[in-house]
Amino acid sequence: MRAAQLGWIFVTGLATVVPWIEWLGNEAHWAVLVAGCIALGFRRNRYALCALTLGAALLAGSEAPLAMAMLLLLIAALPEPSLISWRSAILALAAGLLAARNESLLAAIAMFEFSVGDVSAAAVVVSLACAIPLVRWLIRGLPLDLFLALSLAPLILGVFRADLFDALLAVAALFLAASVLVGAYRMAFIDALTGLPNRRALDEALSRSSGRIAVAMVDVDHFKKFNDRYGHETGDRVLRIVARELQRCRGGRAYRYGGEEFAIVFQGGRIDSADASLEAVRGAIESRRVKLGARSGKSQAVRRGAREGEVSVTVSIGLAQRDRERRTSDAVIDAADKALYRSKQRGRNRLTLAPSARAA
Repeated sequence: MRAAQLGWIFVTGLATVVPWIEWLGNEAHWAVLVAGCIALGFRRNRYALCALTLGAALLAGSEAPLAMAMLLLLIAALPEPSLISWRSAILALAAGLLAARNESLLAAIAMFEFSVGDVSAAAVVVSLACAIPLVRWLIRGLPLDLFLALSLAPLILGVFRADLFDALLAVAALFLAASVLVGAYRMAFIDALTGLPNRRALDEALSRSSGRIAVAMVDVDHFKKFNDRYGHETGDRVLRIVARELQRCRGGRAYRYGGEEFAIVFQGGRIDSADASLEAVRGAIESRRVKLGARSGKSQAVRRGAREGEVSVTVSIGLAQRDRERRTSDAVIDAADKALYRSKQRGRNRLTLAPSARAA
């Protein structure tokens, strides 16, 4: 972390925390401070600014819900800001003025007062602030957008109930903190492209495993040539399709191992039917057809059974089981890799069992 970032955190921390010492005697209000610290720790700048706004609203009380709602709308609607930027500084300053119940700021925002029937301006604006990340999530599918929408949702009720305003702000702050933690977990353990658990998650799972276990290594056939010929956009689509089929493997859990390689782990009695489950998945992938994008520059089918403008994809699989010779997880993965290599040597698009693995 750069010195400028540390300085920003230190200065804003002094400016915001010191005046709140007495205020923090209320245990519920610690939620805001915790949310802000977690957001800064994981460099979720949008969440840190949201927490700062919630804290300012708590200091101002239920007197300025419209000012809070408009700040949250700006934070939710604008792109993720850099921590050190004029936009972040302006938003932080506005939150500070809100916390101080600055009359000029509140008077300026009061000019935007309106109502839609019985619904106040604050309710409309905070609903928009909640809806924007929800729509972004529907379009882009990024979980952090959904978490942000859920974090802001309690505030919609808060602007209707002045008696619950402070409590609902604290609830929103707790949601923010939980959302950052969930987002950090996903960044660490979930592959962004396929949505499968990643190699770190696989290592964690294998380190905790005991008893009978089997690992299948799965590799997309000729993927490099396919990627070079049809482009990375189509290649990414292929990986997502393969990942969805592997997720359906009965009795096993799929992981993205790296590149075009995947792993599937079977435990306990599920090992006995692992080869049958893998054969079913291999056949399902072989039968899938991938439409070529307009940017691929190719329209002909490349494998038998595919129509014009489509390609078919196959995978090779190697399966190994823990036994007396292979006691560690690394040894099982190594044996599965060797079995996968034999599948490729034998012509690809097939499953090969490690020599001592038992077929069902």
